[in-house]
Amino acid sequence: MKGVPKPSLQGIVPALVTPFREDELIDYDAWQAIIDALIGAGVDGLFVGGSSGEFCSLEMDERRVSMRFCRQAVRGRVPLYGNVGCVTTRDTVKLARHAEEVGVDVVVVVTPYYLRPSPQELAEHYIEVCQAVRLPVLGYNFPQHGGVGICPETVAQVGARCENLAGMKDSSGRLELALAYRNCVPGRELAVFVGPEKLILPALEQGCAGAVTGCANFAPRLLVALYQAFREGNRAEAGRLDALAGELDEVSGLHTFPSVIKEAMKMLGLPAGVCRRPVGTMPPNARQKLAAVLSRAGMGAHLGSACPAPK
Repeated sequence: MKGVPKPSLQGIVPALVTPFREDELIDYDAWQAIIDALIGAGVDGLFVGGSSGEFCSLEMDERRVSMRFCRQAVRGRVPLYGNVGCVTTRDTVKLARHAEEVGVDVVVVVTPYYLRPSPQELAEHYIEVCQAVRLPVLGYNFPQHGGVGICPETVAQVGARCENLAGMKDSSGRLELALAYRNCVPGRELAVFVGPEKLILPALEQGCAGAVTGCANFAPRLLVALYQAFREGNRAEAGRLDALAGELDEVSGLHTFPSVIKEAMKMLGLPAGVCRRPVGTMPPNARQKLAAVLSRAGMGAHLGSACPAPK
């Protein structure tokens, strides 16, 4: 790992959507506009190819091109995190090496989905991926979608063998698990990012690094302001913004993931496009509920600014 610059693993990192045109092809002009808007809102990094990015619906070539495009679109302004997790270890290693080649700053590895590997199989999987690259690696725990969770003991086993295991992205919604990840490797702390918005401030207060969240696509200014208030020691302001951010937790169940995120972005003028089928558009009653939540959370003042439509 000597000579490899280490990105700052902290703060608010939007889990980027992948904007699709009506014909379900990736809209790269729209993606550039979204990336520029999020960086302009002050985010601390961007995460490509995650659950909010519908990576399961992307072909392998599209996943490779997406990382290359986002690296070019970001232009070094913030660290780029890229999910390389696949069903097999072989494909995960290939995609991790590609991420390193195209200049991704941090490799993120979601658990092999659909399968239910044993803890030992998971440990061997992550060790092989970590040893295949020199980049910092984050494990990605999302049992609600991935089908299997990573226990801290497994993370500790990987960390003992691989110094480039830098942290975890934990979307389980369990604060106690996030904290267990942070301290599971003897002699060093892991950078742990939480997912649910309601956990951001409690996690920060107990030493977690930040948040990787789909809602940051449409609420970047709110979440960045929350993180900044915490860093500045302004607990009153952080608490006020945390209450607003907590409102966003209500939106995820309004329709099939991640259509709600894209609909919220469109309400704010961001060119998010459609989801790939079978995920369809939100029904009118769900859209009304979403609009009400956004209004309560202060859509105009805090949730972000519209970016110009791509030319």
